[in-house]
Amino acid sequence: MRHAAALRAFRHRNFRLFFVGQGISIIGTWVQTIALSWLMYRLTGSPILLGLTTFLTQAPILLVGPFSGLLSDRFERKRLLLAAQSLLMLQALVLGTVVLSGYGSPPVLLGLALAQGLIAATDTPVRQAFLSVMVPDRNELLNAIALNSLLMNSGRLVGPTVAGLLLAFTSEGVCFLVNGFSYLAVIAAVRSMRLPQVPMATRVAGVRAGLLEGVHFALESPTVRTLLPLVMLASFFASPYVTLMPVITREVFGAGPSTLGFLVGAAGLGGLAATAWLASRRNIEGLPLASAAACVIAGLCLAGLAGSENYPLSLALMFGTGFGIIATAASTNMILQTTVADHMRGRIVGLYTMSFLGLAPFGGLWAGFSASHFGVRATLASSGVACALGALALRASARRLARSISGQQ
Repeated sequence: MRHAAALRAFRHRNFRLFFVGQGISIIGTWVQTIALSWLMYRLTGSPILLGLTTFLTQAPILLVGPFSGLLSDRFERKRLLLAAQSLLMLQALVLGTVVLSGYGSPPVLLGLALAQGLIAATDTPVRQAFLSVMVPDRNELLNAIALNSLLMNSGRLVGPTVAGLLLAFTSEGVCFLVNGFSYLAVIAAVRSMRLPQVPMATRVAGVRAGLLEGVHFALESPTVRTLLPLVMLASFFASPYVTLMPVITREVFGAGPSTLGFLVGAAGLGGLAATAWLASRRNIEGLPLASAAACVIAGLCLAGLAGSENYPLSLALMFGTGFGIIATAASTNMILQTTVADHMRGRIVGLYTMSFLGLAPFGGLWAGFSASHFGVRATLASSGVACALGALALRASARRLARSISGQQ
């Protein structure tokens, strides 16, 4: 019965289609992420440019995310999602063609990374809010959010490993083309869906007024005020480990892309474990405290990685880091989406994705700069400690929120 409860969102045909299509696409996305980082470091040997690459692929969501969230409250989410996925496919195919043609210089790569970031900034809030269209039942939506996070982290586990193997036997350009064609799966899945008509919000007329309504709601909500700072801590201080992994792989272990894939894949396995645990939950009771504890775990494991020269231990610490980051982010997403009214969902999801994905590139940029000046170990250690201490400072607020939620269950 517990296993059946953990998979209850699969009762919905549309979610099953999405799960399969998105599962293929997310593996391709991680293949491109790893290949682009490896190519930039191979061409330049610069941690700063590594950080800048991450910054450009993720930073646009900090500005575009709230607007995308408003769009998903105003327009048909299916059409918005299809448009964004099609543009992401085009970007990947252009990137692969440029690199295989020998024109993949660092400035060109940075420009295409920015293009990817702008499109993904529109896609992510829409895709998150689209879950409520596929799974309209609020109780089963909780499970769908957890399973979606499980899917994303399965890709985080498989994708870097596939990328490492592809890089060992082919080239970065081939990795980019693989990602481009992977988008066909999710596009076909979404086009095949039969969806109910969902009325769009019409109460607020202007864009500015709509955005301000979302910000006002977030500031007035104890749930949002408590949880988004935890997500910001994990995003800025812990998530940029991905930026520094090529440096760790070469400087600490003297290894190549296959080791890079296994290290990042270990974090993906930790994230997978976190989302599997969350998928088994029937309600959100106790999740605020779990989110704070997970953020502490991420910080401590990242700080431990800074002093590790043992490969198995580093894999274990990467597992813990991935578990902590994803448990913090996914539990917050579950709480927000199951407690926010549908007409505000897109805007709050936009703020959530801005907090989680929008701050990570700034953390990556800082991590690259810090590693260049103070070393990669000092950067990892200081980031991990800051993440853990910040989460501990927010624990009291999380406890009050947990008590409030428990009284409502």
